[in-house]
Parts: sequence; C-alpha cells; structure tokens
Amino acid sequence: MLHIHCGDSPAKIMKTTGLPGEIIVWCDMVYDGPLPGDVPDDERRAIRAKHVSDSTRGALATRTVAERFRREDEALEKFSEHDEAVLWFDACLFDQSILVRQLDWFSRRDLGKTKLSLISVGEFPGVERFCGLGDLMPKEMASLFDKRHEVTAAEKELARKAWAALRSPDPTAIEKVRESDTSALPYLDDALMRCLQQFPSVRNGLNRIQNSALKAVATGHFQLVDIFVQVDHREDRPFVGDTTLWQVLDGMASGKHPLIFVNGPGRLPLWNPPRNLAAWEILVTETGVEVLEGKKDWIELNGINRWMGGVHLARGKPIWRWNEQERKLVKK
Repeated sequence: MLHIHCGDSPAKIMKTTGLPGEIIVWCDMVYDGPLPGDVPDDERRAIRAKHVSDSTRGALATRTVAERFRREDEALEKFSEHDEAVLWFDACLFDQSILVRQLDWFSRRDLGKTKLSLISVGEFPGVERFCGLGDLMPKEMASLFDKRHEVTAAEKELARKAWAALRSPDPTAIEKVRESDTSALPYLDDALMRCLQQFPSVRNGLNRIQNSALKAVATGHFQLVDIFVQVDHREDRPFVGDTTLWQVLDGMASGKHPLIFVNGPGRLPLWNPPRNLAAWEILVTETGVEVLEGKKDWIELNGINRWMGGVHLARGKPIWRWNEQERKLVKK
C-alpha cells in the first residue's frame, strides 16, 4: 500500500499510526507560480524549482528544489508496485490544488492491478476549527483510513477540468469550472474561489492574503508571530505557512513605494527562520495606509510581475483582477 500526502507534517503523523504501507510526500505548492503546460518532466521541475528558489531569494537553491521534486515524482511513479494507492488530502487551497493535479496524473496512467483510493476531509468530530490533517493525533488520523473510497470516474473527470483551468492563460476557465457541477469533489468549489481571491483586487491591487497581512500590521500587530496568527484566523481554511507569509511581507516591503517597513537584523528570513522572531518588527508606511484604504493602488505604484498558474500578470499583458463585491474576475 502507498500513502500519498502533500505535506511533511501529516506524513510524520501517519508514520506513527501503525497503518501498513509506504508513505511518500508530494508537496509542490502548485496554486502559486507558473504551471507549465505539456512539457517534459525535467523542464517542468526546473521551472517550478526556479520559482520556489526565487521566492526565497535563493535561500533554497534551484538545484536542491528540483532534486526534491524529482525524488517525489519518482516515488509517485512506483505506485504500480502496490495493490493500493491512497491519496490523503484536506479541504484547503494548498491540498485541493495538489489533489486535482494528482487525480489528473493518475487518470492518464494505466493503474493495472493498483486500486486508487481517496481520503478527503474538511472537518473532524470534536475539532471546532479543523485546519488540516496535520492537526490530528495519530489515532484520529488512523480512524480516517476505513473511510477511504475508490476514486470514481466523476472525480477524475472533474479534477482534469480543474487542473486544466488552473494552468490556462485565461483565468475565467476557473470560474467556468465553478459554474459547473463540482459535487464530485465537495471541497473543490471553495478552494477555487480562494484561488480567485489571490488575484489582485480591483480596489487596491492587493490580493486577499496581502490585504489581510497589511491590515494586521495597520491595526497594531507588529511582531511576525502575531501577524501570522491574525492572517491565519481570517481564513476559513488556512493554507499559508509561516515562511510563505514572510515572503508576502517581504514583497510588500519592496519596490519604489513599500507598504510596510521591516525593522530588524536585515531582511525577513524567508526559509528556516530562527527560533526567535521577535527581533523583527513590521510597521506600516503612509503609502500602506493609503493602499489599505483604497486611496492608492499597489500595482499602479509598483507594477506587477507574478505568475498564477497559466496566467502571467505583468506589464504589457492583461492584468486580471478580482472584484470581491461582484465575485468575479475583470480584465484591465
């Protein structure tokens, strides 16, 4: 049996459950950065690895990330050596985007004698705020095993449509999937909505995470840990880790017109941060206040060069934005 997780934390818990089988992790953060189309695996891994390395200012070397991606791909390719492959996923954007990728991937392969099963959960009895599989105790995670089901044709077909939409240069493809019947994967609709909210807002050019982080700082939360708690609690299904949030803050502290000022021993630690994060203090700038209030626009001030799946938001290209009031994308 092969157990497939999309995070190191739940995989570590899984190892203590006593359940039989081999455990692997495949954890490329596919909701963020470029998603190349039908290119060779080596090229795909190189593109994704460069994005990860760039987002950490080189703290993670491109070669190192690409090698991890290669090992994860090779581990996944060995599914045929097992009688059953079990996909373990929760309901957040991080998990659901990887889930549709994996279902698309498996749908294009001859499974032979291998049964493909799925465990996808968005809540757990007795847990008031379920944030993911990494929250569970070993006994709780083990209790989910008997609730697995064999992946259906409808789940594979929906996943293929969603994965194609995430990689499309036209992000309205995501909206079209949401307008269709998504009941085969009950958490997918909310995850796709959360993906759309990561496009820059029509109000001020910031996406939802950026707005949430800037609001936390502007309302008196200056320490990194406090900012993380504020952002995390504003999410129905948290999907951003600490170092990812530090990247968001680092981006808002950059450019010609920064929104925040970082007071501390150098720039923010974007990977493997020290135990003591209290050395850094984040302060909002006057421009940050004006952008938060919608009086100025972040993109108009600093430009944009960001990939979101198949969509490249950059100068000279259409800038897709999210209209929260109308709950739809608009092109500018």
